[in-house]
Amino acid sequence: MPDSAADRIRAMIAAARSTAKGELDMHEIYVKALVRCGIGREEATELLASNDQDPVARILHFAGDSHNFAILAIEEALAAA
Repeated sequence: MPDSAADRIRAMIAAARSTAKGELDMHEIYVKALVRCGIGREEATELLASNDQDPVARILHFAGDSHNFAILAIEEALAAA
């Protein structure tokens, strides 16, 4: 997992948080991104319920070798928020 993809996703999230009119539901954003990466909504919710891993790392893991896909999944989830 290249740090650049994780860093880019974290920067996108930080920028969205700073410009949001209200508080972002990060749990829902992470769930949507994980679902976009190919896992079911229930599984995504269960994965996020255990706080032992970074959600960004999980998204990158499920995106596989396509880190650009993970970035797109986050962009889409943030846009929908």
